[in-house]
Amino acid sequence: MKAKKFLIYLYYLLFWLFFFEIARIYFLLFNLKEADGAGFWNICASFIHGFRLDLSMVSYIGFFAIPLFIFAAFFKSHKVLKISLDIFTGILIAVFSLIIIGDAEVYKYWGFRLDDTPLQYMNTPGIINSSTSNWRFVLLVFLYLDLALGMFWIYYLFIGKKIKKLKAEKFWAAFYLLIAGLLIIPIRGGVGIAPINTGSAYFSDNMFLNHAGINVVWNSGASLFADEIDFKSYEYFDEDELNAKFKLSQQSPDSVINVLNAKPKKIIFVILESFAEKPINLKDPKNSVTKKLLEHSDAGILFTDCYSNGDRSEKGIVSIFSSVPALPGYSVMKDPRRSRKLPSLITKLVENGYKSSFYYGGDINFSNMNSYLKHAGFQNIISSNNLEMDCYETKWGYHDECMFNLFFNDIRATDDTSVFVLFTLSSHEPYDVPVVGPYGNKTELQRSQNAYYYTDSCLNVFLTDLENSPDWDNSLVILVSDHGSRYGGVEVWDKQKFHIYMLWTGGAISCEPFVYDQTLDQSDISASLLSQLGINHDEFVFSEDVFSKYVPNAFFAFNHGYGFIKYPRWVVYDINTKNIVYRGWDSEKLDDFAKAYAQKLAEYYKELGE
Repeated sequence: MKAKKFLIYLYYLLFWLFFFEIARIYFLLFNLKEADGAGFWNICASFIHGFRLDLSMVSYIGFFAIPLFIFAAFFKSHKVLKISLDIFTGILIAVFSLIIIGDAEVYKYWGFRLDDTPLQYMNTPGIINSSTSNWRFVLLVFLYLDLALGMFWIYYLFIGKKIKKLKAEKFWAAFYLLIAGLLIIPIRGGVGIAPINTGSAYFSDNMFLNHAGINVVWNSGASLFADEIDFKSYEYFDEDELNAKFKLSQQSPDSVINVLNAKPKKIIFVILESFAEKPINLKDPKNSVTKKLLEHSDAGILFTDCYSNGDRSEKGIVSIFSSVPALPGYSVMKDPRRSRKLPSLITKLVENGYKSSFYYGGDINFSNMNSYLKHAGFQNIISSNNLEMDCYETKWGYHDECMFNLFFNDIRATDDTSVFVLFTLSSHEPYDVPVVGPYGNKTELQRSQNAYYYTDSCLNVFLTDLENSPDWDNSLVILVSDHGSRYGGVEVWDKQKFHIYMLWTGGAISCEPFVYDQTLDQSDISASLLSQLGINHDEFVFSEDVFSKYVPNAFFAFNHGYGFIKYPRWVVYDINTKNIVYRGWDSEKLDDFAKAYAQKLAEYYKELGE
């Protein structure tokens, strides 16, 4: 009898797993035209790659059903469990079926899976109804009832009826508590660092197949709890005043610098994890922990006053490739509703004949990175998710020397006009690199120095090998940090925390090496590069062509505020206190510029969500 008690719970979980596979079939049948040419086995693969999201959602349901089983264990009558579970299941089936049918219907209009978007129209439900013809509405109601009633009947047949045969046993109360604890693992998608997200279902260049793998109920729930922006807190000026102040913030004397005379055959990005300027120490090379990197810094264009737009990797990657800075406490990469609408430097390059590849030694699903990269136009994504290497590993994935070696070999093996991107990881906490350099590893500072030293040595080998290869002469190499760090105890709001390293080098550079000492940030990369290639960049509204401006500016955001820099002045604004909390010398004139920039950015994000 005890075994039967557990089997009922197991059957209940299997029922919900079956429910979500039926939901995926509904979605595919509704949108067969989108699947045209995808191939039968690729369609089947969407079930495989979406399984983790399905399992996560099933585990959520199982977790919240456990109190019913525990409560019922103290009653002799089976009716307590049966009635409570019937009601619980009936409500979930009713709500989930509505989401599933609504999602399948609107996908052909929206092109993305249902999230919390419909909640924006709750005050105007007529908009939803006016988009559907009467006969279509009747059909949808019929399909909804068919799915909901059909699934409840299956539940009753295989689970509800069997509850009548069970007896109450208090032994199971403690057992179910143990099960609840274990369910946390599939709920978050495993025991790794990165919790599961919609990007875990992405596996194909065909975006429809990726979308088919998403569990729409999980996606809808996740979007309700996603980070959101308090747009009202950024309403400082009326429209005319805003546009005038934003235009002033962007003003600068003209300057024309040509750094590329021809289109590079290969554009190579190396995004350096947490490479703040302070440990690199351009001003005092003797105290640098990345001395090898400094040796390469005089072989191109060294940007000595470059800033990251955010304080997390996912924010830095969006700033580099979409040229949209972060806002305080918000990460657009985690919000697919907006991130899929972002402009992309990679897409522009692909449209102009480049093939694209992204390399990362860790879990590509971290912070929904996989989803963003696919939408950003990366055709080939290589990560620990699809790599099998006999090589050093850290908690985050394969160490930098392994990835640099793979990266270099793939660059050399490719004859196509291509853009390659490698995102390093060994200089991320907990700094567990496979060597001990001259700095030791007893303190947190020493471990970070050791990690910088290790990545620096790996990067040096890569650059040296590339310089000695035939590819160097026609390649543009861009080294840039994803974000800075609090290295040495820098304040969270201090501009020094956001001060990062950037170098443009390679044989494709046509000018003599020089130091660019004006202020800029990551978002300026797109306009500056595309301008040199003769490609239009109007959609990158926050990106400035630094080779045509003498005094550009920089914007950075942290959890509760933002900063604005226009060399040599800078200000920091706290959104909680609604005050300027720090100003540099003679920087009062930047107060309104900073607010105008932040308001313009907030309006941009708001439009992305509409």
